[in-house]
Amino acid sequence: MSGLYELLLTFDPHGLRDAAKSWKALAHAADGVDSRHRTQVNGPLRLHWQGGDATAAFAYMERTEQQLDIVRVEAETVALTLNTVADRMYQAQTNLTNAVHRAQEAGLTVSVEGVVDLPAQTWDDRHDQDTQDARRALASARSTYQDRINTAVKAAQDASDQGRTALGRLAGDILGEKRGNGGMAETGVDAAAVMSDLGLAGDHLPDGKDPKKSADWWKGLTPEQQESFLALRPAELGRMDGLPSTVRDKANRLVLDQKLDALQAGSAADAGLDQETYQKRRDALETIKRKLDEKDGNDEAHQLFLLAVDPEAYDSDGRAIVATGSPDKAQHTAVFVPGTNTDFTGVPGQIERIQQLQGKAERYAGAGESVSVVSYLGYDAPESIPEAANPMRGEDGAADMRQFSSGLRVAHGEPKSHVTYVAHSYGSYAVGVADRDGGGLHADDIVTLGSPGMGVLYAGQLNVDPDHLWIGEASDDPTRLAGGLTLGPSPHIVGFGGTNIHIDTSGHGGYWDDPSDSLNNQAKIMVGAKPTTLPKEDPLWGQIPH
Repeated sequence: MSGLYELLLTFDPHGLRDAAKSWKALAHAADGVDSRHRTQVNGPLRLHWQGGDATAAFAYMERTEQQLDIVRVEAETVALTLNTVADRMYQAQTNLTNAVHRAQEAGLTVSVEGVVDLPAQTWDDRHDQDTQDARRALASARSTYQDRINTAVKAAQDASDQGRTALGRLAGDILGEKRGNGGMAETGVDAAAVMSDLGLAGDHLPDGKDPKKSADWWKGLTPEQQESFLALRPAELGRMDGLPSTVRDKANRLVLDQKLDALQAGSAADAGLDQETYQKRRDALETIKRKLDEKDGNDEAHQLFLLAVDPEAYDSDGRAIVATGSPDKAQHTAVFVPGTNTDFTGVPGQIERIQQLQGKAERYAGAGESVSVVSYLGYDAPESIPEAANPMRGEDGAADMRQFSSGLRVAHGEPKSHVTYVAHSYGSYAVGVADRDGGGLHADDIVTLGSPGMGVLYAGQLNVDPDHLWIGEASDDPTRLAGGLTLGPSPHIVGFGGTNIHIDTSGHGGYWDDPSDSLNNQAKIMVGAKPTTLPKEDPLWGQIPH
């Protein structure tokens, strides 16, 4: 122990902290260059540049951005390790010096090897009863001080060992030209492993269940701490309701890149998937990434924000939430909730839908008002018509939907945004049960399209004002036959409440045909304008006059 004891007494944490500061500076620089490249080079070029040369150039630019992200995450990981070791070594040193001082104050001696001993005795001391009684008491205390010294030295050794193990995971060849794909995925593995090595895997993050608390926690961090969490804990931040959309987007893009890189570097067997599922997931991630990149050159009102991404969720059906336009700043925010047969592979199509809805709604918005539309695949949508008869899919996702809605309000702040939920098919049931319980969705308007039922007997059981519940049902939509079965009565019938809107499209999936009143009415409601309405219907006699 003697060598460790002396080293700990003379330990200076400034060396490790200065090194950590340099690594933090590297991470910050890589992050800044990456952001500027994405928004000022890659994004703007994608707006106009096409052809073979463009395709090759974009692939190269994506690789550049990927390398910058690798540097950012790895450098943050090194900085975290060095700072953690420095803090723990300094704490161990403080504990050691305190133990030594207390031992010396008690009359004990501490050797240069860190051994606690009784003071030397004179001949008189040996024959003095009081002195011997005091010495026996001191001898009893000796082991306590020795244990404190030994514990401090061991804590320092453990911190050093943890740091060595953690740093040993960060190989410098991660950027090597021969590596190809896999580097981005490795950064996520490295960061998680290092935090586990250091015992930090569950530290310092709120549980994410209260959007207001999550927002306050984020605001209380320093910019340096925020950068570290974004690099090292992106999955947790990306799904944390209440955080700014720009923060969640940045975190989730890193998650997306890491997951996509793992698929590109591996195989279906590596991912534990069959070949078809593997290829569909990879194609979906690649398309989502491309669509995000294509909008990076746009103004914030038309950028895409990735608010959640988890292709493994719900037994690989997947979870994804994407917004076009910032919901934190828009005067009008609409949340589109899809229904049956919607899974992760359909997210690219959902992105096109919300862009269509945003463009249409902007035509009816007031001067200077902006519109954000969110595609919400945040619940386990049914895979088939038989599964759509099961009310538990909507029930299970209701609390998460309410929390997401609360997070929208928190992130936007005052003055409040006008929030509309536009729900299709089984999505209208999911929205209904979410708005029915727990204080509801705090939505200003709810639109249902092709609804098989909303989980309530009448509109008054919802938290939304019945005068702001709008129901659209095509004359030949098969969901007309589903009302009154397992999900509640059809909302378009008389007695349910709410207001029917004019639908001039056909079938269960035609509500977004353009041009159409079906689409225009959705857009009008999204910005608080009055839609074209119809009388409620009687199941036997058709429309009932006002």
